[in-house]
Amino acid sequence: MHPILYLYTDFGVGSIYVGQLHGMIAQHLPQIQTVDLCHELEPCQVRPAAYLLAALIPFLAIPAVVVGVVDPGVGTARAPILIRGEKLSLIGPDNGLFSLVSRQFPGRVFQLAKIGSRALSASFHGRDLFVPWAIRLLTDSEDKLESEMEPLMQPIVGSDWPQQIQEVIHIDRFGNAMTAWVAKEANHNRSLQIGSHTLAYRSTFGEAIHGTAFWYVNSLGLIEIACNQKSASDTLGIHVGDSFVWL
Repeated sequence: MHPILYLYTDFGVGSIYVGQLHGMIAQHLPQIQTVDLCHELEPCQVRPAAYLLAALIPFLAIPAVVVGVVDPGVGTARAPILIRGEKLSLIGPDNGLFSLVSRQFPGRVFQLAKIGSRALSASFHGRDLFVPWAIRLLTDSEDKLESEMEPLMQPIVGSDWPQQIQEVIHIDRFGNAMTAWVAKEANHNRSLQIGSHTLAYRSTFGEAIHGTAFWYVNSLGLIEIACNQKSASDTLGIHVGDSFVWL
């Protein structure tokens, strides 16, 4: 079974940046199955993107290679890395983006160098470094790869982050606010407070009165805040990064 190449970025659906990633893949590896996992992550917000990626990974087909680019430190001293596991490999910046996933799929960590003679731009490592390395990982021999990858000698950024947090990590197009709290840790008899709003549990949208806010367990197994047929984000004034408490 050939690995699937997943793209996970904050570039925005339909942007020229996503188009260039696909163009690079099509030029060098047209036969690979490429999947846009998400391009609507909160811009430059690494921490919520890391927790969302960890929740998404168990639902992906493997073997797989994930190119992740939420990279406000692009062009600085932060290391470009490859986490190479048996079933899942991750390529992107060492800024915490892969910190949670690497606990589920541990692998050897390598620091990546520029490939070939093409100039490495200071602002677009997704196109110039991360996707080219993904192509190499999927095409080059084991011996050639091993000879050109340098092990990362320190723990990856975010290795000390907690396994879950009581924080909003993603707001979808419906205005639902996904959190990083795993539902199996939640008691359905408890209320959730975010800002000045206190919300009760509902198992489905249909159980809530039209426009009423509530919390429920979403399809990824995470706690999510929603309003029946309205935007919870707009109604409650919720943003990515907002925290909540249990009552």
